[in-house]
Amino acid sequence: MNWLRTLTATGWLAVACLALALILLTMCVADDRQRAADRTRQADAHKTLTEGRTAAAQDASAIRDRADARDQFTASIVTQAEKEIRHAPDRNAAADAARRRVCQLSDYRDAQCAVFRADPGRVD
Repeated sequence: MNWLRTLTATGWLAVACLALALILLTMCVADDRQRAADRTRQADAHKTLTEGRTAAAQDASAIRDRADARDQFTASIVTQAEKEIRHAPDRNAAADAARRRVCQLSDYRDAQCAVFRADPGRVD
């Protein structure tokens, strides 16, 4: 502790400058670490956002594909119904063809649809 008493004003100034430089260096290192942590968090957030957008796009694509398949199925049934109705020998046969296709399009639980499903001669 004797050397502390022997320091001159210039020595104390040098010690103060070194301490200040050490403090500033420590603050710069801490700031760089904080910036690196912020960049990492931002990168993770962007990655999560990108993954979410990708999943949403895949979901939308799957929904669109199911809707397209349903539309094609409906169009096919309507086309078949039109052909059956045009080629029906009478109005009753045409009405039966129309009812059968309506029952095929929608899952009605009424008695007529049950008859169309149960009668092997009338079910496609």
